[in-house]
Amino acid sequence: MMMHDDPSASLPFQGKDREESFQFYYHQHWIRLFWPVFRLIVWNILLFAVGITMISTTGFDDALTRQTILILLTVFFLLAHFEFLGRFYQYLLNVIVVTDKKVHRIKKTLLTLDDHESTDLWVLQDIDKHQHGIVQNVFGYGSLILQAQDTVVRIHFTPQIAKKYDSISRLREQARAHFSRMEEPFRKGKTP
Repeated sequence: MMMHDDPSASLPFQGKDREESFQFYYHQHWIRLFWPVFRLIVWNILLFAVGITMISTTGFDDALTRQTILILLTVFFLLAHFEFLGRFYQYLLNVIVVTDKKVHRIKKTLLTLDDHESTDLWVLQDIDKHQHGIVQNVFGYGSLILQAQDTVVRIHFTPQIAKKYDSISRLREQARAHFSRMEEPFRKGKTP
């Protein structure tokens, strides 16, 4: 069993067993936020251009027309930013936590979703990593697939996938060795 001098080794989180030792956690790769940020920038540029065009032209002499256009611009501005904030919070609230015994996938939203999926490391039969395409290989992310007897856990957009794959594989072997040491007395008919 690995002992940590780091105070985060006993970091509490949802679904943590008292005997588990925290190893690391991660969010999905930052590229997951690329399109929401791009859309936000495009919306801001469009809204700014429409606003500047409206101010610089004198075609809107009617006060009601100007107010209506300003209200519409404000509504689109708020919608674009709320959509981005929703995606950003979704990115922050989806976390993978790896301990010395389990892999926890915690998915939350602010109000409607609270999922927690835990997989014991010692029961994992296979751990696969997939990086398809030039973008995934250049930016170093991909999908981890954890296969147990009855379940398959797919963790997409895993950053630094080679490092995470090696760490989880090493922890799986340590968990199996620990479990086999604990199981040995039961096989011989003794109690620990």
